[in-house]
Amino acid sequence: MTTITLPRRGFLAGAGISLAALALAGCQTAQDYANDPMGAANTFSKLLGSHGESAPVDETALGEGLYPRLVAQSGGAYGNARIQSAVRSFAQPLFRVSKRPFRWEITVLDDNSPNAWALPGGKLGINKGMLRYVASESELAAVIAHEMGHAELSHQIAELESKGSTDKLVAFFKDVAQREIDAKASGLHDLTSQGLDQLAPAMSELITSGYSRDHEREADAYILTVFRATGYDPRQASAVFRTLDSLVPPGEDKTTSLFSTHPGTRDRIERLDEAAARLPAGPGEIGSADFATIKAVFPTRRYYLRNPAEAS
Repeated sequence: MTTITLPRRGFLAGAGISLAALALAGCQTAQDYANDPMGAANTFSKLLGSHGESAPVDETALGEGLYPRLVAQSGGAYGNARIQSAVRSFAQPLFRVSKRPFRWEITVLDDNSPNAWALPGGKLGINKGMLRYVASESELAAVIAHEMGHAELSHQIAELESKGSTDKLVAFFKDVAQREIDAKASGLHDLTSQGLDQLAPAMSELITSGYSRDHEREADAYILTVFRATGYDPRQASAVFRTLDSLVPPGEDKTTSLFSTHPGTRDRIERLDEAAARLPAGPGEIGSADFATIKAVFPTRRYYLRNPAEAS
């Protein structure tokens, strides 16, 4: 019988990407995982742990591993290179506000709904539908800054831990470990890929359906941090939430990170406005050529398309 040892690189180091070494609390074997599936879950939990010194590296690895999967599940990248470039360029000054050692990245998704999301490690997606409804530079900056806040403050990791999502991988690790033992193979890259596939649905549900109220408020507050550092007027931080609040009618059963059912959005607007009123006013719009490029392709809509197929 061949014993397969998981090295300290960890089982996220793979999936066809180059990742930094990940700190695991000791080495374990496939036989260990087969005999003690809870040990596998605990090891995975430590890998995702947001409280240790290795957390930024772990979050980067997780985000990079999941990013192509979540982009694909979200409609894929929008096939307009000019728009992709403009949104990346627009986001760069915002990303520079971050104090985390992430490789920040944003992709425009081929989805007509007004939404955006962020993965751990600074990987963002914004729907082309969101670009249709933002009416100003401040609104687009607020969307990006809000999603940055979730990654900056490790909200995804905290939510996964609080919801017990790591437990969903217990059976998976037991099964995969046993198959590796039986096959006398060292398919750690397969384990990596399958592990990320197992986690992707839980992460997708989290980032597209909304976080806890406290985490949403923290991400909203982060908008003000970004606005103060980049020159946008904090008093315009709530504008995008007013836009979203007007798009989705009362009683609509729809919740995302950016839109929460009434009166949630209105409460968030009030809190943002109260906090912004205590800050110095910023110069506001900066005349971004990138935003002009975006609006040339996506003129601002003032109503929500009930049938997404109506949009091109």
